[in-house]
Amino acid sequence: MKLAGVELVRVEVPFLVDIETAAGAHRTRSLLFVRVVSVEGEGWGECAALSQGTSVDPTVDEVEDAAAGRGVARLIEASAARGGHLPAEAEVAQLFGSSPVDRMLAAVFEMATSDAELRQSGRSLAAALGTGVGYQSMPVGAAVGIPGDRDVARLRDGVDAVVAQGVARVRLKIEPGWVIEPVRAVRDDHPELVIQVDANGSFRSDDAAGLERLAEWNVLCIEQPLPPADLVAHAELARCLSVPICLDESLSSPRRVLDAIRNESCQVACLKPGRLGGVRATRLAHAACAQAGVSVFVGGFFEAGLGRSSNLALAARLSEDAPGLVGDLSDPATYLSVDPCGFPRVHGGWVRVPDQPGVGPSPDEVTLGDLNARRRWFPATYT
Repeated sequence: MKLAGVELVRVEVPFLVDIETAAGAHRTRSLLFVRVVSVEGEGWGECAALSQGTSVDPTVDEVEDAAAGRGVARLIEASAARGGHLPAEAEVAQLFGSSPVDRMLAAVFEMATSDAELRQSGRSLAAALGTGVGYQSMPVGAAVGIPGDRDVARLRDGVDAVVAQGVARVRLKIEPGWVIEPVRAVRDDHPELVIQVDANGSFRSDDAAGLERLAEWNVLCIEQPLPPADLVAHAELARCLSVPICLDESLSSPRRVLDAIRNESCQVACLKPGRLGGVRATRLAHAACAQAGVSVFVGGFFEAGLGRSSNLALAARLSEDAPGLVGDLSDPATYLSVDPCGFPRVHGGWVRVPDQPGVGPSPDEVTLGDLNARRRWFPATYT
């Protein structure tokens, strides 16, 4: 595929309701897309970075600056070295380093290149990954944030809403002072619901006794109870709790996944392709988890339909490799005021894995215009 140029597209989309977590509130989803254009067609990738960064994740501004400053240039230079032809999807991640920004760049440029390849060949991402019969649909999980006023009634309404959509698992955000009452209320309302909690690293090791009480309400796992850097403390906490520990932010790179496994820091892993460096990097991390007996689910960053479709196809393939837990695969229309891409409808808590050519639905040009998208075009020039 002869590369003609690369475009960066940025839009701001409000959340339907503020997403409150122990790490802060998300009010607007800044969506950054990368479009690679060739003579034969085009491909789109969606960046996972959020407006607010974390101790392990860069902001979308940082990733956009890096994409414009070096990401696009590296793709064009790699194409020039190949006679102007776009590198294969399998080669793209090698163009970037190991920093958090570089892993985000690797993921979004890999997705855009993969999308272009798949559209040209008429294949879906699921087909390219070799997903077999029986994995055409996946169960859907959803996250419910902390009400801004810590109103348990509002939390119950939020959980009721996603349960009414048929979700198979709800991930409740918790923080110190917001643990027992909300979990007990949701369990009372939904005795059979699969519940896990996500602390976003807000607790400390001496909170073990309080966290152990979650066993009373049959909580599946406690996600990221302690700050991300301390894998040893998580291992020590895991030995004190009957509720399994899940790691999320701690798994900030493929190497960190291996470190967590060696330290026995978790029994469950939330793997996020945007953070790990793309689909290929996530598959390698998943293989290590499966070999160690660590359960996995595919986590999300409140993506639009393109990024979430990629995660959906990946989740299907990983589930075939080794049965895992329900992923964060809810419809973006349930949390974004506008999804410029679209997503398959959820029926009875299940969503069908896209089988159309490409990674997922491309952003709609009219919707991008309505959202006053900021667009920057970088032509591929070869000497």
